[in-house]
Amino acid sequence: MALARKALEEAPGPDQAKHALILINLLNFLADTGQTADFEDFFTHRLDYAPLAMASFATREEAEIWLKGLAEPPSPARILIGDEYYLAWYSREDGSRGVSRDFTIEPYIEELTARGIPPNTPSFKTREEAEAWLVHHPASPFSFLAIAGEHYFAVHHKRLKRHTLHPVARSLEEWEEEKKTAARQSAQ
Repeated sequence: MALARKALEEAPGPDQAKHALILINLLNFLADTGQTADFEDFFTHRLDYAPLAMASFATREEAEIWLKGLAEPPSPARILIGDEYYLAWYSREDGSRGVSRDFTIEPYIEELTARGIPPNTPSFKTREEAEAWLVHHPASPFSFLAIAGEHYFAVHHKRLKRHTLHPVARSLEEWEEEKKTAARQSAQ
């Protein structure tokens, strides 16, 4: 808490001060509602759990139809479209809604690949072979595997009864690009 208060005091502008206030209020909420231990467990073991997605769709069009069909959609809501995470959002003020790419799994891939991809990962010729294998050997919640010589990060979504497969090299490239874009936007 002292660090958050120091960040508030040293905030160079109102936007940074607002973020520090949100953090302070969040910490107070966790303490007041007795969730401090749960949050500490979540933070300490965050790599033990897959980021939760509430729904899964084959295409963006299916996701948008679902979102438009809800009177008051949950917002924000993390969803899967294909193998990628998206954020579904809804504005109560004007009724607008949409989906946007959410780089949720990429930090996990970055952190776990920094530790090194295990040398004896299961290897498959096709995605179909990998998916069939995962049905009987679910990632818990993550596993590395190779398909046609390329490393993939498999994520088990127990609640949705499916896996997503993320090509490691492409995911890390997209994540680096996203971080650069965010840095450019904050510099403006």
